[in-house]
Amino acid sequence: MNIALALDIGGSHVTAAAVDLEHRAIIETSLTRLDVSQDAAADVLVQAWANAAQTASQAIPAATVQHIGIAMPGPFDYAHGISLLQHKFAAVYQHNIADDLRTFWAGAPLAGPLKAVPIYFANDAAAWALGEWWGGAAQGQARVIGITLGTGFGSGFVANGHIVTEGERVPPGGELWNAPYQGDIAENFVAGAALQRAYATHMGHEVLVSEIAQRSGAGDAAAQAVFSEMGQHLAHILQPWVQRFQPDCLVVGGNIARAWDHFHAALEAGLPMLTCRRTEQFEQSSLLGAAALGFNR
Repeated sequence: MNIALALDIGGSHVTAAAVDLEHRAIIETSLTRLDVSQDAAADVLVQAWANAAQTASQAIPAATVQHIGIAMPGPFDYAHGISLLQHKFAAVYQHNIADDLRTFWAGAPLAGPLKAVPIYFANDAAAWALGEWWGGAAQGQARVIGITLGTGFGSGFVANGHIVTEGERVPPGGELWNAPYQGDIAENFVAGAALQRAYATHMGHEVLVSEIAQRSGAGDAAAQAVFSEMGQHLAHILQPWVQRFQPDCLVVGGNIARAWDHFHAALEAGLPMLTCRRTEQFEQSSLLGAAALGFNR
């Protein structure tokens, strides 16, 4: 069996898995999650990331690891594997993460073979979009926009298996969160905090997004209104990029996508030319996308 190792690095933990490249599927027995703070020392961070990959690889001892893919938040030099992050992971600022991992694996007898395997990096939201194209809701589509809605607003543009981050057809870096919108930035209208603020204007106090979704499902008019308004904002934000990029479909993920039934009608009404789908994989699409980074090289 040929596999890729995939890592999804977040601010409080790292998730790793072996991915079956033939079937485009995560090997569930290999799923590994290790908690590690974004404020940890460099050696602690690298050890956690390296151990997660090692543990995932040992779940399939007879398999051959073809490559390692890592979904990493930005700013990051993805072509060269160098961290430019300072607001988190500050301890590894300007480190070559691939070199750091290989150094750790060289000293770990069971992980030694990993030090010779190619390592590829991508923005976490872009890797998520690639995962939806490769093994999720957008399989079979040539051009895909993927967005994640949660505490933040992530985006990725994929054309024929390639993440697109440059050119007139995509926003700078493929990122929409900071796109100018109504005198502010897009993220402040469609992420979790925006929903909470909008609902608080009706009720006088903030509640969790999950609670707003429950109230919407129970017929709360204010909750229904804020979800509908969010869908409308999202459509307006996406419209110019849909026109430029000409995707075959849009895939929506992140925790807010669990409330899909409460906002998809407004989103689709604003993007009548486009097929809109909710993710099938949720967080696991980042791992699938990280694994897919080894293709088309």
